Amino acid sequence: MHVPVFSSHILPFCYRRKLTSAAYLIVMEQPASMSGSDGVEDLLSKLPSDVLVSILDKLQLRDAVRAGVLSRRWRSLPRQLPRLALHIYDFLPSVDEDDVQVLYFEDEGDDEQEAPPDCPPDTLAQASDTMLQAMGTLLASRASGETPACTLAVGFLLRSNYMSIGRLLDDAMATGKACAIEMDISITYDPTDDDDVTHVITSVLLAYGRRFRTLFDGCPAAFGGLTRLVMENMVLRSRDFHDIFAACTRLETLSLRYCHAVPLGLWQVRHARLAELTVAYCGFFRGIDLAWLPRLERFTCRGWLTRPRMSFGHVPLLTTITLSNRRDVGEPALKLSQILANTAVTDLRLNFRGQDIWVKPEVPKRFKKIFRNLKHIKIRNVHEDCGLSWISFLLQASPWLKELHIKLWDHECSVQRDEDEDCFAAKKTNVPWVVAAGFKHYCLTRVTILGIHDTGEKVVAYIRNLVKAAVNLQEIHMRKNTPCNECGVAGEEFPRTNEERHSLRQRVSGGEPVGFEICIQS
Repeated sequence: MHVPVFSSHILPFCYRRKLTSAAYLIVMEQPASMSGSDGVEDLLSKLPSDVLVSILDKLQLRDAVRAGVLSRRWRSLPRQLPRLALHIYDFLPSVDEDDVQVLYFEDEGDDEQEAPPDCPPDTLAQASDTMLQAMGTLLASRASGETPACTLAVGFLLRSNYMSIGRLLDDAMATGKACAIEMDISITYDPTDDDDVTHVITSVLLAYGRRFRTLFDGCPAAFGGLTRLVMENMVLRSRDFHDIFAACTRLETLSLRYCHAVPLGLWQVRHARLAELTVAYCGFFRGIDLAWLPRLERFTCRGWLTRPRMSFGHVPLLTTITLSNRRDVGEPALKLSQILANTAVTDLRLNFRGQDIWVKPEVPKRFKKIFRNLKHIKIRNVHEDCGLSWISFLLQASPWLKELHIKLWDHECSVQRDEDEDCFAAKKTNVPWVVAAGFKHYCLTRVTILGIHDTGEKVVAYIRNLVKAAVNLQEIHMRKNTPCNECGVAGEEFPRTNEERHSLRQRVSGGEPVGFEICIQS
């Protein structure tokens, strides 16, 4: 039997976070004055109830409930919280991060499957049962009509008592105890290197998809009141996504991570209230057509498996677009003018993940309508071998741009390379771009360049050209790269002394007085 050990990145909520908010200190450090046993006047408890509830709402739910036992005045306050947030990982045993070992039966999504006789105690099942009990107690304390309806935000796994959790949410919505539902749904199946990928996708993940469908069909009130849905690691039928949008009429946020659908096809999205859509590392589409989303404000697409067929229909409020991908060797570059057609984005974020540039420089006039409202550009993880001059075409195409943020990538992580030999392309290609003589940008006021490994001529020359073009620049901020999370690599050639920083300022300014601030952070 495979009994995996959960690492900290798999269980991000496994440990209690230390609360540092002023609200926590105020509430948890004054029990004596609240009880009145020492004669000290209790000024805090004299605040209006809505103010005290607002203070408790800033705490984790566990601590907010604890605060309710401090005095009679506080006893009823937790029942008035506008949002109850419970996640299964908050109910795991409290242990040091270095000692955590969460043992559980490896559930492959088969409802007929039973745990082997020698299976150790299922820690996740116990945590899920504890969370279910806590939910029931909290909801039972909120009498319908006497306490305001709350938003129920629940993170759970599609295993053990998932249907009991769903029915509790459904009942809370149907009886008016909850006014909205948020769900964060995931699985625990941990495929090993020896697992057959086809088996995992067609059997295990499809089985979890069927469980989700069972949950969806069995809890109509809960999904009817759903405002936020996060799903990870499952395969659904294509029509399931259509049914989700049809039934979840109040849905405002949808996040899909490592989700797939069968059969593959064009995913056409229509929804009256959806405001934020995130699609990360999903292989369920041959293309995405955001056909009719009148309230969509933020769209994120990360890690597409093939060249995306992406189109935007009626998205009048779309302001923030994030595109992130790793370009493999031989993969053609994309034309932003085609992908972003029919949009008027104000905040554009591109992440190249240390690979070749997958954006093809284009004639700026093609973006005259697309970038007419663009105010912020954030470009992340540009490999230093790809150069920076190509970014100038984005500046030329966005005359109203105010802020430019660039984060460089200066090395190929040896740890990731060992884990995945195909993780990095063998060669990074410089992307040249010739800026028209005399080009000036009149709105750019702030430039940030992070992750600088050294101050070689390539980087300094680009900054100097940028400074010359941005005639109304107010601030340029430069900072060296932080140590890599994987291998610990950190450049040492960035200026560290006052003399070195002064020398860099002189090189950027050409030794002439400038009307903007040059901030260098080592």
